[in-house]
Amino acid sequence: MKVNKRNNRQLKLIINGVLLSSVLLIGGCTITDITSSTSGSLDTVTPDVSLNRFIDVRFASIQKEAAQGQGENLNALAELMGKDDKVAFSYWMNANYDELFTNLEQPSQLISRIETQGKDLI
Repeated sequence: MKVNKRNNRQLKLIINGVLLSSVLLIGGCTITDITSSTSGSLDTVTPDVSLNRFIDVRFASIQKEAAQGQGENLNALAELMGKDDKVAFSYWMNANYDELFTNLEQPSQLISRIETQGKDLI
């Protein structure tokens, strides 16, 4: 069976979603399903929707944990963003707190700030 990069990425995103769900459920967090307005099924077409939704729903907790430099929401965010070293990610979020959270118009802008500012660092 030939596996191309897209299938490999989709498989990784599915596995990450399952891991994130497990972490959040064990940690006592609630998960809100992202559903299609027509089919009522979980949206698997656009994986970035899950990351955006996670940021939107958990933004206050992410911001608080970034100020502290640790937390389960930062670990889950690191996982969703494909960051292998969650401790380094949390430390980096804390060290760059002002640059990441100052003047955000929408919580989802945090994603682009993390990707831009932490590109080669985390």
